[in-house]
Amino acid sequence: MNETLLSFFFKLIQLGIGTRESLQLETPLPESTWKELLTLARKQAVTGIVMDGILKLPAEYLPPAPIKLKGIQQLLRIEQLNRRLNGEAVQVSEFLQAEGYACTILKGQGIARYYPNPLHRMPGDIDVWPDAEPDVLRKYVHTRFPDKEWTLHHTHLPLLDETEVELHFQPSYMYNPVTNRRLLAFCRKHRKACTGNRVLLEGTDRPVAVATDTFNRVYVLQHILRHLFDEGIGLRQLTDYALALRKEMTPAEKEETLQTLHQLNMEGFAEAVMYVLQTVFALEPEFLLCPPDEKKGKLLLEEILEGGNFGFYDRRGDKRNLANKVKKRAHRFLRVLSLAPSEAVWSFLFFIRAFFQRRWHRIKLSN
Repeated sequence: MNETLLSFFFKLIQLGIGTRESLQLETPLPESTWKELLTLARKQAVTGIVMDGILKLPAEYLPPAPIKLKGIQQLLRIEQLNRRLNGEAVQVSEFLQAEGYACTILKGQGIARYYPNPLHRMPGDIDVWPDAEPDVLRKYVHTRFPDKEWTLHHTHLPLLDETEVELHFQPSYMYNPVTNRRLLAFCRKHRKACTGNRVLLEGTDRPVAVATDTFNRVYVLQHILRHLFDEGIGLRQLTDYALALRKEMTPAEKEETLQTLHQLNMEGFAEAVMYVLQTVFALEPEFLLCPPDEKKGKLLLEEILEGGNFGFYDRRGDKRNLANKVKKRAHRFLRVLSLAPSEAVWSFLFFIRAFFQRRWHRIKLSN
């Protein structure tokens, strides 16, 4: 990828999120370059942030009118989607409350509040985490939605016509059984605080619960790690984490976060992410959790730029072919082995164990 183009792309992101105050160009960019930039922004699901950066440029350096208009149209579409999802997040939350389960909105609409303009984060689905133990939630889903399939940590609820709703039995998981138990203990410890952290989402008049800053400092990073090994990851998720870390954090809170990451064997991965946050987002040194690791960070950034948002644009193999999917996953594991050795080693055993655990849960619920 063109290094000059990439550097300018990063600077637009920095301008969009507020870690850069201004950006000067020697000469106006050609139309072809602007098209490449917006394509890259779409691939990484950061169109809203990049457009925020573009619209802060001096008038003489703005894109040609047709490209600028197209970008603004995309921005308005993102705003429209976010307003709809904010309203739907309230509906889903109130539905589950009526069913007897107070819940937290994970990621997505909850984490958009960290953005300078919450409506400019590219939205996805709605993830909810009810305040109940996983077995209780599995029993509820089995009774209320008997035809629904599920994975170990979540299921899709048929509550909305256009938006996917994921109900999480637990917010996430890790392949290593030891660190997975520690992650679940961390989640249980913070579940009540998250459920009680109620805010008004943009354009709504009834509050919903969203994850706390303390929880997000660990959870969002762990979510990035899991998707790196699974589908792939894009800059939208790293933008989420950069902005989550820019929230005020006391020395004691920082130490608590680092201690948790140590318990989850995620210190090396955190060092790689800090490099990406510093390189792409110009995150200020006071907000970095630990010193960046350049070697690991460059490897992570290459993987992010290759795959795009959740690996959707990864060209390495046909996703429709099972053999290619397995080959692609194995290739990624080998590439990112140094970022999280424990997770890589346990990953294949995890998938075997998960298969039998799902069968066991179904047999148990059916009796």
